[in-house]
Amino acid sequence: TVGTAWRPCYAPLAELSMVRIPLFPLNTVLFPHAPQRLHIFEERYKLMIGRCIDERAPFGVVLIRSGEEVGGQAEPYDIGTTASITHVQRLPDGRTNILALGTRRFRILDLDHSQPYLQANVEELSSEDVDTLDAEADVERVAALFSEQYRLLMAVTGQWVRSVGLPNEPDRLADFVAAHVDLPPPIKQELLETLSVPGRLHREADLLGDLIRELTKRWEESRRERFAGTALN
Repeated sequence: TVGTAWRPCYAPLAELSMVRIPLFPLNTVLFPHAPQRLHIFEERYKLMIGRCIDERAPFGVVLIRSGEEVGGQAEPYDIGTTASITHVQRLPDGRTNILALGTRRFRILDLDHSQPYLQANVEELSSEDVDTLDAEADVERVAALFSEQYRLLMAVTGQWVRSVGLPNEPDRLADFVAAHVDLPPPIKQELLETLSVPGRLHREADLLGDLIRELTKRWEESRRERFAGTALN
């Protein structure tokens, strides 16, 4: 069934300091400035997202520590990211597709189970050591490693890319890399919880090095198989 067209829905980026927000526990980690597409079909989240749309209010995305994403109760990690709804597509049967954008890290202070969906009192978290020499020094290294692993990933999947556009600011780059590299959710959560920008970039450099070694091995194996097939023909 075709729904209505996507329409913009911009939520204000209000200061958090300490505030109560609705939570959306997911099996994924959202980073600031990263997009998040969601298909809303559970009644409790229809209610929650409907209120966020009407009030132009953000909600919090948190990784599930235990429990299920659909149905039942889920225990979230303590640190998540607020998300502002930017576009909405309403479907005829009451379901909704939304596009949201990660905005700020937060820490859960206490949970509120008074509504059908989970809420929490949260405090805003800020990145640390943002403008240090260590952070600036790591930007070029991490950007180069990310570009190398991305080109290898494209090559392994039979694709090609000329250049990779990356943020220049250390904090933005660290979050961009964390959001776009294929890593298990617990490792992404570790990166989300690392407030030190140099610490986040150092960890990403190690992870990217491991990915590059793995992708290089896959690329060499695929080349050998391709050349072997050509020789047999």
